[in-house]
Amino acid sequence: MTQSHSPRHIATLGALFTLSGAAALIYQVLWVRELGLLFGSTAQAAALTIAIFFTGIALGGWLFGRVAGRLARPLRAFGLVEIGVAAGPSAHVAVVERGEAKFIRVNNFYTLGGSGALVPERNQTMIPLLTHPDPREVFFLGMGTGISAGAGLFANPDRVTVCELLPDVIDFARDWFGPYVNGLFTDPRVTIHPEDGRQCLARTTATYDMITADLFTPWRAGVGNVYTVEHYALAASRLNPGGAYVQWMPLYQVSRREFEIIANTMAQAFPQVTLWRGDLYAERSILALVGHTDPSPLDPATLAAQWRTMTGSDEPDAVLIDRALKFYAGNAASGLLADAPINTDDWPLIEYLAPRTHRAVIAGRANWLTGQARDQLYADLLAALPPEDDPHLAQLDDAQRDLTRAGAVYAEWRGLRARNDLRAGALWQDFIALTPPHARNPDSPAGQVATGGMAFGDATN
Repeated sequence: MTQSHSPRHIATLGALFTLSGAAALIYQVLWVRELGLLFGSTAQAAALTIAIFFTGIALGGWLFGRVAGRLARPLRAFGLVEIGVAAGPSAHVAVVERGEAKFIRVNNFYTLGGSGALVPERNQTMIPLLTHPDPREVFFLGMGTGISAGAGLFANPDRVTVCELLPDVIDFARDWFGPYVNGLFTDPRVTIHPEDGRQCLARTTATYDMITADLFTPWRAGVGNVYTVEHYALAASRLNPGGAYVQWMPLYQVSRREFEIIANTMAQAFPQVTLWRGDLYAERSILALVGHTDPSPLDPATLAAQWRTMTGSDEPDAVLIDRALKFYAGNAASGLLADAPINTDDWPLIEYLAPRTHRAVIAGRANWLTGQARDQLYADLLAALPPEDDPHLAQLDDAQRDLTRAGAVYAEWRGLRARNDLRAGALWQDFIALTPPHARNPDSPAGQVATGGMAFGDATN
C-alpha cells in the first residue's frame, strides 16, 4: 500500500534535508580548517576530510539501508540520529599521563595544561593578583585543568566564577586533577558554568575585581572573538572600580604582528594596559596584558601584602616587593604598540591572520615570539618607556625600578646560555648589578605554595 504525502509535507521534508546537508558541509569546512592547522597544508586536509566524509556516507547508507525497510517510522529514526549528532560532544577530550604528570588534550591536538606545569599555571592567577589590594570577586574565562582557577582561592576571595566552554573538560578536571586545584570543585564560594566565556560575561549583571582570561590557541577557529575590542569593552563593563582584566598571551603561538594587534586592541578599552611576565624561561614564555580600569600607579606595598596573603610568607616587605617586580615587563602607554590595527567583531584580523602565521611558521617563513624575538620585545618595551619614566612605576624608588629591568635581563641570559652564546657571561654580570642578593633566585608566589613541576626559572646559587 502506497502512502501519499501532501505538498506541504514534502516541502517540509525537503527543507529539513537541505538544512541537514548544509550542517554536514559546515562540519566539513570546519574540519578542513582544523586539520589544515595540523598538516600545514589545506590540500592534504581537504583530501582527508573528503575521504572521511564520503566513507561516512557509504557506511551510513549501508547500515541504515539494512534496517530502514523494517522501521515503522523511518523519518522519526532519521530525526533521532540528527538530534544525537547535534547533542553529541563538540570535541574529543582526553587525559594523557606522562610519567607522574597528567594533561588534558582536546581533539588529540590542543593541550589545556597539566599537573606537570603546576607552578606556572598557578602563577597565571597569582602574579596578576599581586597587583590588586583586595580581590573579593574573581572571574575566570576558561578553566582547562582548573589549576589556575583554583589558585585564585589562595587570595581568599568571597566568590570565584569560572566559565569553561567544554563540559567534558570540567568533568575530567574534577575527576583527575583534584589534588592540584586547591579545592576548586568543593569550595562553596566557587561556581562553574559549562558555557562560552564571552557569553557568560554578556548575560551576567555581576561585576568583578579581576577577570582572568586563560591561554587560548589564537589560530583555533572562533578564538579570535575573545581578542576583539568589543569583547574587551564588555569585560571592562563587568569590572568594579580599580578592577583589572588579564589577557594571557602564549608568545610561542603568536608572531609580533598578532601580539601588537591584540595589545593595541585591548588598549582601546582600558585607560591603562601593563605587561607582566609569567615566567623567566629561556625560550617559550607567556606574557600577561593587564587592562586596568584605574590608571593609578602600582603600589609596592600591595605587592608585598598580596604575596604574603597568598603564600603565608613571613619575609620582609622589601624582599617580597623585589621578587614581584621582576615580573613587570612594561606599559602600553609607551606608544610602541599604538600603530597596530584594531581587531573587531566586524574586522576579525586575528581570526584570519593567526592561522596563516601558524602555517607560515611550519613552512619556515615566520617566527613566534620566542627566544631572541621575545628578548627583543622585552628590550623594545623598556626602551620605548624606561622604568624611570613609566607612570605606573611612579611610587617605586630607583632600586626597585631596576628590578623591572632585571627580569628582562635574566630571561635573556637564560636564552643566551641555552644557546651557548658567549655573551651570556657579561649579561649575568648586568643581572647581578641590578639585583640585590635576596632577589636573585627566580622565586614566584606559586613556587612558595607548591613543589614539583616546572620552576619559574633557574636557581642562581
